[in-house]
Amino acid sequence: MRLPRFLIYYHVFALLVALLAVGLQHVVDPTIILSPHFWLLFTVVFILTLVAYVLSDLGIRKGEELSVYGPIAGLFVKLLACLAVVAILIIKFPENKVLTALNFFSLYFLFTVFEVICLLRNLRDQKKS
Repeated sequence: MRLPRFLIYYHVFALLVALLAVGLQHVVDPTIILSPHFWLLFTVVFILTLVAYVLSDLGIRKGEELSVYGPIAGLFVKLLACLAVVAILIIKFPENKVLTALNFFSLYFLFTVFEVICLLRNLRDQKKS
């Protein structure tokens, strides 16, 4: 999967996740599902996943050892950066710790699964050629 195609799929996926979050917030009205910092977390995870994918894709396209270390390093750096942002939010705004953590992990795992599926499609394409 080439980068322009990934960008289209990625933005559609992000839009669907955002619409799902807004829809859930309106369906379950009396219960608070989204933390006050949900959109900050969404933006951080969105940008870091995009950067990690682009770097991983470059590593895969280079070949050799970079095709293995690139995706692993991208996922690892993304995890550390996202956890740092969440830690700062939880320390600075301790009133909704559990809700903020649940929102973060749901976003992180959704975006990571999407990223890994797209990276695996790139590896599959390399095997064919």
